[in-house]
Amino acid sequence: MKLTIIGAGAIGGTIGAHMFRAGHDITLCDADTAHVAAIREHGLRIEGPVNEFTVDIHAITPDELPDTIERAIVAVKSLHTAPAAELLRDRLAPDGYVLTVQNGLTAGTLMDAVGPDRAVSSFVNFGADAMGPGRIMQCNVATFRVGELTGGEITPRVRELANALPYAVATDNVLGYLWGKEAYGAMLWAGAVSDLPIAESLVRPAYRPVMIAIAQEVLAQAPVPVESFDGFVPDDLEASLDRLAEFNRKSAKSHSGIYRDLMVRRRKTEVDEVHKDIQGPIFDKVVELIHDIEQGRRTCEVRNLDELAEFVAARVA
Repeated sequence: MKLTIIGAGAIGGTIGAHMFRAGHDITLCDADTAHVAAIREHGLRIEGPVNEFTVDIHAITPDELPDTIERAIVAVKSLHTAPAAELLRDRLAPDGYVLTVQNGLTAGTLMDAVGPDRAVSSFVNFGADAMGPGRIMQCNVATFRVGELTGGEITPRVRELANALPYAVATDNVLGYLWGKEAYGAMLWAGAVSDLPIAESLVRPAYRPVMIAIAQEVLAQAPVPVESFDGFVPDDLEASLDRLAEFNRKSAKSHSGIYRDLMVRRRKTEVDEVHKDIQGPIFDKVVELIHDIEQGRRTCEVRNLDELAEFVAARVA
């Protein structure tokens, strides 16, 4: 399979490295010139508890993209979806398609650029972190589903992708997985306002009502039946917290990518893009807290989560 990956960070880089090692013709494209330079000089290093290996993979910057791209994966942060889509607008081959492996419901932006029938979506739940130029830590193995947003038939291109991508399985309800990820993701957003590990924020008695309430707020907006994955069961949220905590304890990723964006990378998160997808007073409060942290008015600490717990308790009282 010949494929260009736009965004060679944690998820894009991990996927690309595994596909290249399996014999596919992969080009990584990333705007981080230091990352691209490191890959060119030393290869892309995958490290961590799952596997450790280095691939001498082709890496370029956006200005070096060819005029025609047959198949593409977009793996940038959701707030960078529009620029990534523009890179593909006049480059995607007439019979080509693009797969999004991003968080959130980003396929619409890609469809606007390349056409409504040329975008495929996926749900990715394995964890990975960019550790530095040319280095990515894969933290675990978890659910990966690929499907058409319209649902129904599993098409030949979905089968092609599922066969080529690491850990991937075809599905006829990828939107159901994405909405499940939105609900689970809302829990992660809530926990990220503190400095607690993911597992601890999910199971501490004081915060369980927060996690259940914010997940319920999201699930109530889902337009399709929501799928289960990795311990998350939409109609069993109470027990899901314990299962998800156990799932996260087995991962090398103790804190979410959200927390790392806020406290390690010190960069803007995807919260405003997620806020376009999901609404509600509890998530609105989380967005307010995240904005305060992004802009230096707060830091990630437990008292933010305490404040959120008090907000939720007052709403149900």
